[in-house]
Amino acid sequence: MKLQHIFKYIFCMVTLSLVMSSCDSFLEEKPLDAKSSNQFWATEADAQTAVNALYYGGVPYLHNTDVDGGWTPKATMWGGVMSGLFVDKRKDRIFTTASEGCNFNVEAFDGASYKLWHEYYKGISRANFVIANIPTMTGVLSDAKINNYMAQAKFFRAYGYFYLVKDYGGVPYISEPYTSTDGMYVERSSADEIYKNVEADLLSIISGDALPNKAFYDNGCYVTKAMAQTLLAWVYLQWAGAPLNGGAEYYSKAAAMAKNVISGGQHALEQASGSSDDLNSAFNIIKTTKSSKEIIFAKEYDQTNYNVGNSYPVRSVGTDAFQWGVLHPGGDVLYNAYLPCDMLLNSYAPEDIRGHEKQFFFRHYTDADGNNYELNNAGNWAWFEEEPLINGKNGDNNMPTFRYSEVLLIAAEGLARTGNESEAKDYLNQVRKRAGLADETASGDALIQSILTERFHEFPLEFKIWDDIRRTRLYPEADGMNSGKLKWTPLASATIQNKPDGSTRVGAIPEHALLWPIPLRELQANPALQGNQNPGWN
Repeated sequence: MKLQHIFKYIFCMVTLSLVMSSCDSFLEEKPLDAKSSNQFWATEADAQTAVNALYYGGVPYLHNTDVDGGWTPKATMWGGVMSGLFVDKRKDRIFTTASEGCNFNVEAFDGASYKLWHEYYKGISRANFVIANIPTMTGVLSDAKINNYMAQAKFFRAYGYFYLVKDYGGVPYISEPYTSTDGMYVERSSADEIYKNVEADLLSIISGDALPNKAFYDNGCYVTKAMAQTLLAWVYLQWAGAPLNGGAEYYSKAAAMAKNVISGGQHALEQASGSSDDLNSAFNIIKTTKSSKEIIFAKEYDQTNYNVGNSYPVRSVGTDAFQWGVLHPGGDVLYNAYLPCDMLLNSYAPEDIRGHEKQFFFRHYTDADGNNYELNNAGNWAWFEEEPLINGKNGDNNMPTFRYSEVLLIAAEGLARTGNESEAKDYLNQVRKRAGLADETASGDALIQSILTERFHEFPLEFKIWDDIRRTRLYPEADGMNSGKLKWTPLASATIQNKPDGSTRVGAIPEHALLWPIPLRELQANPALQGNQNPGWN
């Protein structure tokens, strides 16, 4: 695990770039040792420190960032809240109120947008420092280690820019660390240029042997070849759809890259032949263990040993659970900030294990004394950790980012959209079989809709749905109670959930809301951005 190295090397590099990117979040710890920039990059420990920092800023740190201050959805949750498919029941912050009320104006979204923008560029800044400085350490590091560290940094730079281009479209592309104010003002590159730079970084590290072909946990939770391949498959899938509409070429690339992960042989489905639906199910194993071959990438946590805790558990149930007198979370608060809508819960087929109690969601809880309780709204079992919630701590469970089931579904979609339906159904049905479902036999648009539904049913709490809505411009609607199906309807005419809470509204998400507004502070500070706000947010 990386976590065992963190407290040996906690640092803040005293340079203008890291001041600008806010040296405030390396596990939220005070630096034990600060070095000036001309002292750093001198030892192997310095290099390891800089690489470890990549995992605790930027995109991975969205798991630690509240969108709108305390007791609000995490930055990872904003898309689900925007979609209305998940609900923030607290309703005491600007972002949630504006989203539910369809008040898509700059003032309401600017604060959250700035947090995201800042975090992405912080991670990119750290990656750029590694890329610029690690090659100079030839007398300290072996060639193999230099190549590996460079590959990890390129992965995280690509990861950061991929999120930026998904969230904002074209953005300033910065590939060198800032060590002075010279050249600070950079204009927006086009979205196509950003995607091409992301692709170049990932292809450069996939093509060689700098990254090991190991499973995530077997590699100490550092970047692997399969991680880079999975990210690139996802990049291609997003690139194929709106707004760039790369089409068949990129659906084909997405499928081919996903198949590289499959043929790599390091990852597999838990209980591939069919999961149980008890606490030993595949989905509970994925939730609780730190050795699963299904996990290709996860955000690490370990409250018990390293005081680096998972705060998703306090967001796993509604505040009515306080009435039980059993749960006493840290801060004495239960954030009911991301609860699933009934339409999603009711769309699982009766035989679909994922819709069963205590798989992804739950309504019933039994305490140590045998007392039974029922939630007013379904809670998120995938995040629930009993001992930390009872004893006022954050949790120990990791949060999945990429799973092997997603690789199978990317391959399925890419193949289905390029006319290879038989092979597509083979990959799709592997995921369905594990969930207890019969093989899909549909073709054409019905097959595409089945794959999109499978993605939503397989990853309801892994923050995939907003990206799927953005790239397809489709929205899931009910298609019969417990039918196992959803109707994916053009966004402009779709019935949107919880606009406001408990209601539906047709066409409630305008197309411009699929991108964030550029933060006003960035527009004001950077002359090259002035007058270049995203359309619809003026």
